[in-house]
Amino acid sequence: QTEVGEVMAFGRELKLAVVCEPVGEKDRSWVELLVYEFNKAYPDVSVTLMPFGEASDSRDIAMAKLSAEIAGDDPPDLIFLQNITDRLDALASQGYLEDLTPYAEKSDYVHLEDYYPKVLECGRRGGILACIPKSFTIETLVTSENYFGNAKTWTYAELLDFCNAHPNSRFLHYTIPEMVFGSVLKESVEYFIDEDQRKCHFDSEEFRAFLEYAGSYSAWAGRTFDPIDPEDYASSLRDGKVLAMHYTFSYLRNLKDIRTDFGDAANFVGFPNKDGRPVYKVRLEASFSPFAIASTSSNKEGAFRFIEWYLAMDEDTLAIDPMLMCANRRRMEEKIEMALAGWEGYENGEPMMTEDDEETLKILLEGLEPLKDVNDPLYKIVFAETKPYFSGDKTLDEVIDVIQSRATLYLQEK
Repeated sequence: QTEVGEVMAFGRELKLAVVCEPVGEKDRSWVELLVYEFNKAYPDVSVTLMPFGEASDSRDIAMAKLSAEIAGDDPPDLIFLQNITDRLDALASQGYLEDLTPYAEKSDYVHLEDYYPKVLECGRRGGILACIPKSFTIETLVTSENYFGNAKTWTYAELLDFCNAHPNSRFLHYTIPEMVFGSVLKESVEYFIDEDQRKCHFDSEEFRAFLEYAGSYSAWAGRTFDPIDPEDYASSLRDGKVLAMHYTFSYLRNLKDIRTDFGDAANFVGFPNKDGRPVYKVRLEASFSPFAIASTSSNKEGAFRFIEWYLAMDEDTLAIDPMLMCANRRRMEEKIEMALAGWEGYENGEPMMTEDDEETLKILLEGLEPLKDVNDPLYKIVFAETKPYFSGDKTLDEVIDVIQSRATLYLQEK
C-alpha cells in the first residue's frame, strides 16, 4: 500500500455519491468494501456514502437527482462512476465535474505520462480530464485464421467480401439484424464521419451494403438462423458456422482463455477502419470503475487524495482478479512479467501468458482507440433511423436519406 498523505490532507469528511448501487444490505457492495479498506488505512476520516437510486431504479431519475445535488447546497465530493460511465460526457459537458489535470500535475503519486494515452483519453470528457482510469477493457472482433487468414485490419468492403464468400455462415452469432449491425457499427461509427470537415458518408456504398447485409437477417428477408448456445460459440467459429466473434478482454488471462477456446487459429482482426492499421476499442472497466470529483465540492484536495489512494491500491486488496488490465503502463508491465512467470497462489502457480500472448497484447495495446459513448448524438441518430428498415417499414434508400440528412445537419450545427 502506497502512503499518500496525512489525515489532514483528506479533511475530516468525504462525501461519496453512488448511483443505482446497492448500499446497506447484508452483503457489502464493492464500493462499501472499498470504503472499509480506506477506513482501515485512515480511521480518522469519515466517508459518507450518498446513494442515488436503488440497483433496479431508473438511471435517468437517479442522474437527475445527482445533478440537482451537485448544484445544491450540500454536494458530494466524489462520484463513483460505476453504472454511469456512459453518462460521463453529459456530466462533464454540463460543468458538474472537476478537471483533474492540475491536481495530477502537482501530485507526487499520479503521473499521467505513466498511463496508456488512449486509455487516459477515455477519461477526457467535455474538454477536461474527468477521471483517471485504474483499469480498462479491450474490445475486438475475432476471426479464424482457417477462414480469414491472419490480417489484423479490414475495411467494411473487405468485411462484406468475407461474409459474401461464405453465404451459408452467419457473420456473428447474433440472429437479430439490429445486433448484427450495431455490434460492429457502434465500435466504428467514425468510419463514416469526418468531424474536421463536418461531413458524413452514410450514403456511401460501404454503409449501404453493410446495412443491407444486416437487414438480410430479418424474417421478412428470408434469412434466419437458429440461436447458438453460448457454450458453442468457440466451436462454431472453429467450424466456420460463425465467421467472427465480438470478444472483450478485461484480464491478462483472457489471452490464455481464448487460446484454450479457439486454439492457435484465433485472429484479432479488430474493427473496420480506413487507415490500414489495427483498431481495437478501449473503454473504462466496469468492475473497477474510476472516481470523479464534483465541481462544487468543498473538499476537492481531499477528494483527490482519495483518488490517489485508490489508484495506488493493489487490485487483490478487494479480491479483484490481479490479472485485471491496468491503465498505468508501469503497473501493467509488472503484471505481464508476473503472468509470464506465474506466481504462487494464482492458478497453481502456472504461467498465465506465453511470449506469443505478449506479442498479441502488444498489437492490441498499440491499436487502441476510445469507444464512442452510446449516448453520442450521431450514434443515436443512426440506430434510431435504421429500425424502420429492419422492421420492413421503410426502404433502404429512405432510411439512408434520413440518416445522411440528420447526421449532416448535426455536424454542421455542432
